[in-house]
Amino acid sequence: MIDEKTLHDRLLNDFDYTEDEIPETIVKINALNPEIYSAFESWFNSGKVQEIEAEGYTVASIREKYPKWNVIAAYFTLDFLKREPERAKAALNMVHIPYGNRR
Repeated sequence: MIDEKTLHDRLLNDFDYTEDEIPETIVKINALNPEIYSAFESWFNSGKVQEIEAEGYTVASIREKYPKWNVIAAYFTLDFLKREPERAKAALNMVHIPYGNRR
């Protein structure tokens, strides 16, 4: 598991999350589906995206479809696709959502 201080500092300094957003974001990261969390942790520690697929989507395909979304938003989306595939796919087919509009 990734240390909370490390998560906090990177979210703040590398991804422009605000102090108000960070606690909820850390909770969401820690609650990721185990397969998604493992891939997220690998990316977080190495900077290399471990491509995993959920309902036909990958980090790369999500970021291609939504270029303003950061990698963290893409992992959250994969988690949503794993947990609630129909609802997640419907949400992804809606007009562009300004989610994760950070570096």
